[in-house]
Amino acid sequence: MKNLKHIITTLTFLAALYAVFFLNLFKAPDDFSVSERRRLAQFPAFTLETIRNGTFMEGFDKYAVDQAAFREPFRRLKAVFDLNVLRKMDNNNIFVLGDMVFKTEYPLNERSVLRLCGIINTVYDRLLGEAGNVYYTVVPDKNAYLENSGHLVMDYAALERGIRDSLDGEIEYIRIFDDLSLDCYFRTDSHWKQDKIIPAAQTLADGMGVELSNAPYTKERFDRFYGVYYGQSALNIAPDELVWLESDATRQTIVTSMEKPGQKLPVYDQTQLESPDPYNLFMCGSAAIVTAQNPLNGSGRRLILFRDSYAAALSPLLLDGYSEIVLIDLRYVSPDTLGQFVDFVGADVLFIYSSTLFNASDSIRGLSAETFVSPFVARERIN
Repeated sequence: MKNLKHIITTLTFLAALYAVFFLNLFKAPDDFSVSERRRLAQFPAFTLETIRNGTFMEGFDKYAVDQAAFREPFRRLKAVFDLNVLRKMDNNNIFVLGDMVFKTEYPLNERSVLRLCGIINTVYDRLLGEAGNVYYTVVPDKNAYLENSGHLVMDYAALERGIRDSLDGEIEYIRIFDDLSLDCYFRTDSHWKQDKIIPAAQTLADGMGVELSNAPYTKERFDRFYGVYYGQSALNIAPDELVWLESDATRQTIVTSMEKPGQKLPVYDQTQLESPDPYNLFMCGSAAIVTAQNPLNGSGRRLILFRDSYAAALSPLLLDGYSEIVLIDLRYVSPDTLGQFVDFVGADVLFIYSSTLFNASDSIRGLSAETFVSPFVARERIN
């Protein structure tokens, strides 16, 4: 009887093992992970050359992990086990406090901060000689508003001090840290909520000497917003509500994008609500150069935003004060080519980057090496 139990146990284990093996062997590969918002690795090219140089096995390892059967349930099981059973502080740098998901942004990367400051200095020196007033602001990530959580957070005071000491003194700082709170950010995403950042928009407008009408907004809602941290956490977390603010200015404004020449686009592209990243609803989402022309403002005043994704939700709140707003994302376009597409003469210029991007600025493109203004010359260290 005892041997029979051992045989049954062994056969059950082997059956499960081979079932998973054959399931993975014949499973059609998936192209995209919706929860992680990324393309999954595909079966690598099988040639003598790829076997010889080792790229086949390297690619196969990634393919096997990405295409494993029941991958999502196993990711969730691991996250729950690590956080609730092993009582780890985080799971792959993702942690949950209450009903809000965070990603560890630590430590302060001094070299990255100085690199982005160097790019800003270079753009200012080479491109903005005939521009109007030039400003910068820093959008804090939501970890800046954690208190006594026990989790590691970067030194935001040192970040601000390092940026201030590294940027050209003619670029004026407009501080918005005090206009924000934890409630201004999505629970499942890194970004801020548009309906919660009106005070920050007003502070920026005041700092640039722009008068906003403060006309009432109409709130539109989408109640199934699963932010980037939802997929990264692999946990079963309730979705956020995504709110966008409509006004006469946003309804009348004509938006164009360098990636979609000849097309007239809305300020809020609601077709993006069913895309993998509904946050792309705002101002064409991730795009190299986006121009918004407001026919209701006849002042002729123009604003150029050197920005990351946070400015997409902010810029509609500034439309009331400008005839034109241009958004430039240096992750997708080189500063060397901007003179062909953007007129800087007389325009207000605002560099608006998040603390997260300052801390990981490798994706930002600088000017060519021979014109790059190094921030390491005669600069004090951040700490």
